Parts: sequence; C-alpha cells; structure tokens
Amino acid sequence: MKVILALSRGGSVAAAARLLGVDSSTVSRRLAAAEEAFGAVLVLRGGREFRFTAEGAMALRTAEALETAILSTASAIKSAKQAIEGKVKITSVGSFFHVLNPLSAIVEKKYPDLLVQIDDTDDVLNLASGEADIAIRFNIPKEPDVIARKAFDLGWHIYASKEYAAQYGLPKTHDDLREHRLILYTENRLHLAAFAWLEQFKCGHDRFARVNNNSVALRSVLAGSGIGALAAHVDAEHLGLVRVFPKPFYSQPAYVVYHESMRDSARIRVVAEELMAYLASKKALLSGEGE
Repeated sequence: MKVILALSRGGSVAAAARLLGVDSSTVSRRLAAAEEAFGAVLVLRGGREFRFTAEGAMALRTAEALETAILSTASAIKSAKQAIEGKVKITSVGSFFHVLNPLSAIVEKKYPDLLVQIDDTDDVLNLASGEADIAIRFNIPKEPDVIARKAFDLGWHIYASKEYAAQYGLPKTHDDLREHRLILYTENRLHLAAFAWLEQFKCGHDRFARVNNNSVALRSVLAGSGIGALAAHVDAEHLGLVRVFPKPFYSQPAYVVYHESMRDSARIRVVAEELMAYLASKKALLSGEGE
C-alpha cells in the first residue's frame, strides 16, 4: 500500500523510489508483488505515461483510507498517553485496601479527570495483559518488562486481640510464645519468612491452628483464637488488636510496579508519583516502627 501511495504522489517509479528512500528496482519489485497478490494489473506504464487501472484506483482508495486510519490512530494514542485523564487501576493484596483507599480522593482533587480504582483481590493480576495498570508487590518482581520502584519496607508484628490479652495475658519475651495458642500458616506459605517466623515457637498439637492467608489469620486473631503474625498496616486500633512486642520481628521491601509499555503514559506517571509520595507519608505505619 505504501508503494501504491508513493506511485500516486510521485507520478513515476523513479519519483516513488525517492519518496520511499529506495531504488527504482525495489519499487518495481514491490509493485509486481502487489499485482500478483491482488491478481490484477494495477498500473499501466508506457514511456512517460503512467496511470492506474480501475483495479489500481480501487487499491489506491483503500491505501489512502488505511493511511488516514493509521495516522488518526497514532494521533489518538499519542494524545491519550499525554492526557492526564481516564482510569488507572492499582492492585495489591486485599488486606492493603484500607491503606490505599484514600489515594483515590487525593488524586481526584488534583486531577479531576483522573479516576483511581483500587483493586482488593488477593490474585496476582497481569500487568502485561492490562489486568491492572500499577501493582504493589511485596517481593522483587519477576515479571518481564516491568519497572519496579522501591516504595517502602513493610514491617510484621505479632498481634493478639484485647479479649485474648485480658483472658490469657501476653508473652513478655519471644520464648514465652511457646506457652500461648498460636495462629500459624499452612505449609504452602512457609517459604515466606514473615509467615514462617512463628513456627519456631510451636509447642503441642492442641496449641496452634493453621490458616492459608493473611486475611484468615486476621479474622482468627480478631476472634481471640490465638496470637498471630500480621503485617503492620493492619488497622489495629480500630479493630481492637494489640501488638505483643514493640518492635517488628521482620521487614520486607515493597515495590510500586508498572509495565514498561506504560513508561510514557502521563496518567500512569502521575498516579505512580502520587502513590510513591502517599506511601512515603505512611512510612511509620507501614514499617511498624510507629504506633
């Protein structure tokens, strides 16, 4: 189609070659290939005369329409990447939802045409396929072609409900945990250091229960079923939880991640910067070093 357009605009094979930046023989070969593909003669040449056949004129109209569509699409894509508007979907683990939720209003106040949607699923969404635009990952991202920026360190604490503390008291040292009922994680989670830490204090088959994720662990601790390891961002005061020890037992890095293809998107860039700044303002909460 490029050859057909160049022939129309140049008026000759030599002029078309100059427009395309190739030699005349290349234009002739491409024209011959096009005619073979269409099964029709597209151009009549005789001496200096040059004109399109009826089939050639039809192909030219299609080439012009394709060029218009391509240029229009390219312009629309460029404008969309430069525009600070539309929707940006952020995904993280469900237990992190209450931390991220205020970000939507913060961004909307600065950028009224920009909507931030916080996804609260525990599923790992695929950034490459567009299931989400930005993700918070609590380990070094292994996905190909992503940009990962270290955002904060997430602390982990041992928690108990106020009811449990009132009934059974709280351990004063780590070794004292052996005397308490513990909420442990299932074997498929024990490759994660934060989930495995309490295993060393397990004592007796009737002194612990196992759960398969952080959300169930939180519910078990809230129910007074035992003492458990939870991320520091849990809304402890509101939920009536107490930290058993003043310092976190573990800390893990967290990253703001988006796909390489979104690098030049203004809306993604803006939300990523706002997210980084917002998470920085929550450093004490997330690290577990603050109250």
